[in-house]
Amino acid sequence: MKAVAVGLLAGALLALTSPVFAQTTATMTLGGDQYAAGQQVNMSTPATHDVFAAGYDVNLSAPVAKSAHLAGFNVNANAAITGDLYAGGFSVKVTAPIGGDITAIGNNVTLDKLSSVVGNVRLGGETVTVGAPVQGSALISAKTLTLASTVAGDVSFFGETISFAEGAKVTGKFLIEAPKPIAVPASVAAPEQITYKELVAPDYANETGRTAETVVKQFWPQVWATISWFLLLFIVGALLIAFAPAAVLRLKSASEQRPFRKLGFGILTFAMVLGLVPAVALTVIGLLLVPFVLVLVAILWTLGYLAGTYFLGARLAGAFVAVDSNLAKVIVLAVALLAAALLGMVPFLGWLITLALVVFGLGVISVVLMVRWTARDAAGLATAPVAPLPGA
Repeated sequence: MKAVAVGLLAGALLALTSPVFAQTTATMTLGGDQYAAGQQVNMSTPATHDVFAAGYDVNLSAPVAKSAHLAGFNVNANAAITGDLYAGGFSVKVTAPIGGDITAIGNNVTLDKLSSVVGNVRLGGETVTVGAPVQGSALISAKTLTLASTVAGDVSFFGETISFAEGAKVTGKFLIEAPKPIAVPASVAAPEQITYKELVAPDYANETGRTAETVVKQFWPQVWATISWFLLLFIVGALLIAFAPAAVLRLKSASEQRPFRKLGFGILTFAMVLGLVPAVALTVIGLLLVPFVLVLVAILWTLGYLAGTYFLGARLAGAFVAVDSNLAKVIVLAVALLAAALLGMVPFLGWLITLALVVFGLGVISVVLMVRWTARDAAGLATAPVAPLPGA
């Protein structure tokens, strides 16, 4: 089928480059292959290799040494083809011997009694007529099939009805998939050759309804979970703004100084927090602490996301308006959380934005904690008594 696509594409290009497409047929010969495209295409020169033709009326009237690829509204293969035939159109008719396989699709597909097929046939259409003897097997999908010749191999039919004309015969297995059983005369195939399966048409309306119902059932829990998470972050942030203003101010000051350094500290903090999980799980006793460590990781992740989102939002808002009152800070918090949630939904980049906010927030928190702990250690060292040196 790849060869079909290449050939038909070449034919279409020929047609499009022709300034008088409606009146003439564009042709080309390359490496023994013949290409043609136009309104009325008549392949009347014998081909030493393959044939590719596309148009409204396509007629093959000269023998082909290899395979033929035909596409159009009306397609007629009236000359012998040594290799395979690939055909597609509204009406496809074959009236000459085919030395290989036939693959054809259309509204009406006919293998005339003047034709014969050495290989297999694969046919699809509204109505399909097989009047030519087939030495291979046949795969047919059609609403109505008329069988009027001998098929030496197996036959697989998918459709609604089959009519058997004089001369119809199936030598191999006969598989029928149809909505209702189809009576097959004994002269066509013996009962032990025939296998019937009920062909059930998909119930598209019910399937669509079930799919929509599943989507809705999955959608609303996710919506409520997102809203609950947003409200939780907003409430925690608002409480910190109202009841821990000094701590929030220290964190805000730290976030405004050397922000890229905070990202570095945040990456280290994030790595150390995640590293606690495998480190604790190394021992049997530590395994009991893994759930508590996971809870700690979740809390730190939440605080880091909250801090990174709020302080970045406050920095941006402070460039345009004064953010002095608690009410203004709470509003900035709400807007920042909403913007971060929307940015987190951006394909491919959303998770990176969320991770950057978490890392930045963890960096700010870790710097403030280290400064406070370092100050306390320094004060302790300053007030500690100094032991006299030996011999002093």
